[in-house]
Amino acid sequence: MARMIVTVNRLNRRSGVVSNMADKSNIIDVVTKGFSFDSTGKIHNAAGDWYEDSSRRYYWGGGLLMTEDAVAAVQPPVSVAAGLSTMQIKAATMSTTTNAEKFASFINDACTKFQINTPIRALCFLAQVGHESGGLFFTEELASGSAYEGRTDLGNMQPGDGVRFKGRGLIQITGRGNYTAISTDLGIDCVANPTLLGGKNANVCTQEQLKNAAMSAGWFWNSRNLNDLADKIDINKPIEDDANLDQFEAITIKINGGTNGLPDRVARFKSGVQLFT
Repeated sequence: MARMIVTVNRLNRRSGVVSNMADKSNIIDVVTKGFSFDSTGKIHNAAGDWYEDSSRRYYWGGGLLMTEDAVAAVQPPVSVAAGLSTMQIKAATMSTTTNAEKFASFINDACTKFQINTPIRALCFLAQVGHESGGLFFTEELASGSAYEGRTDLGNMQPGDGVRFKGRGLIQITGRGNYTAISTDLGIDCVANPTLLGGKNANVCTQEQLKNAAMSAGWFWNSRNLNDLADKIDINKPIEDDANLDQFEAITIKINGGTNGLPDRVARFKSGVQLFT
């Protein structure tokens, strides 16, 4: 089949196809509405059509939102030095075109400011940001933030800090300590006004919130020296290569505190890599 970008509703991701949808034995996880992937094949059986991604994961065709011809995705990449294209941002974050366009100028500003200026740095940054934001959609954590109450490692020293300083921005900046550091370094008072870093999701954000959501992600990336880890990844080898995956996992741990969502982060990297090489 011709390659295409497939976008789904909330849908089970499986290790293989099944003929009976009641069979749950090979479900790996669940992807959220708006998740997109580069389809490399299609299988038809009694349950209908199944779409395969580059990691040999399968998605039931009845859960699709849309498909797009992916011919454009194999065109020569735009130089990172000249700025990331909307196509590059969309592919590596697995976002919609609309959200990639909303954030494109702000992401480019953040990449320029924080020297996320090589193909591998930009690709790693976008893949991680894509996961954290659900494809450049969420700019505020869905949970209340109460789980962070009293977390002194996050700088939450005052009652209510957990909720007040829950995850915001494209990389989910969390805790009074990080909000305070951003206020100092970027000159935006997000301690007094935490929602300056993002308001629920991209559909309701102001231009200022979109800008700050992107810039705060660049700030976090830089503050954890993640360019140095990205530089150790060989973009010309598969990301699953042991040495590459070790570094990508290290980036994930710096962002997440663990390896939560690693397969999805890897999938976003793989979705964009052809536009960065």
